[in-house]
Amino acid sequence: MIDSIEPAITRLVQEAPHRDTATIETLHTALWSVGTPLALSIARIVEYVADDLVDPGIALPALAEACATLVAGLSGKVSDTVLEAARYQIDTLEPMPDAPAAPRIGTPDVPLASLRKNR
Repeated sequence: MIDSIEPAITRLVQEAPHRDTATIETLHTALWSVGTPLALSIARIVEYVADDLVDPGIALPALAEACATLVAGLSGKVSDTVLEAARYQIDTLEPMPDAPAAPRIGTPDVPLASLRKNR
């Protein structure tokens, strides 16, 4: 499964903006089988890209870099600090919630012309 991570993300990047469902599923399954915090963060953002919740033009290059870092980490070529930094970078791709609606300004139900000054 680990051997399928880099080819799958490379294919997604090369074929962007088209996203092949089978390639996404292959990548998602491989990442979940690894199960590390970085792999699970990448898998979550891949889901968001597939669902159009995150812009693939922004996310795919970062995902490709994170996948390469993940594979290097699994083979002992990078430290836990590097893996954690990559996870942090990927977690910043989370979709932001919609901004709250602007408060409505109330208008009086009584016309101003009908109001009188108290004496």
